Amino acid sequence: MTSSAPVTRVLVAFALLGAGIVNLGLVRGALPGLLGWLALVLGTAELVAALLTLRGTRPRRVGSRADDVARAAVGVLVAASVLGVALALAGGHVGAAIAAAAALQLAAAGVVGATTRRRGDDPAAPSTSRRPRPATALAMLFTGALVVSTVTTAGLTDTEAGARAVPHSEHHLPDLSGLELHHHGG
Repeated sequence: MTSSAPVTRVLVAFALLGAGIVNLGLVRGALPGLLGWLALVLGTAELVAALLTLRGTRPRRVGSRADDVARAAVGVLVAASVLGVALALAGGHVGAAIAAAAALQLAAAGVVGATTRRRGDDPAAPSTSRRPRPATALAMLFTGALVVSTVTTAGLTDTEAGARAVPHSEHHLPDLSGLELHHHGG
């Protein structure tokens, strides 16, 4: 990844985390079908990958460079997106959850793909990108978090878990006997 790796790494982790949450939200309504198993395995893998990405963990060298592993991850994310949409189409239901998971997976794949060195690149050559200024980095992180949370929330509403969630207006605090609460008249 380029020298802006800390910000890029967090943005990729956000997208993976969102995709993992949506995929795990799909599991209850999709199991025992193939889409349910794909969502379970992929969602779990995405959550683990998000944590490892945030931590900055790079694969140990096992005969290949870390960038080769990153490019392979791009392929897996793209293939998983296509497979998830294909399975949903075959089952007759492509909704917000499938679209959200695919969009987040493709976003993560796109960022990793765009920031990964290609074979033949000189790792010692100076990078053409510079680390963003703190205000720019903060704006990038805020925007990324806002987009991922919006897409994730929209995706979750289309899952069985989202359909069974208690509406926010129905959440109540328990009565706490002996605690006098001050209410403002209106």
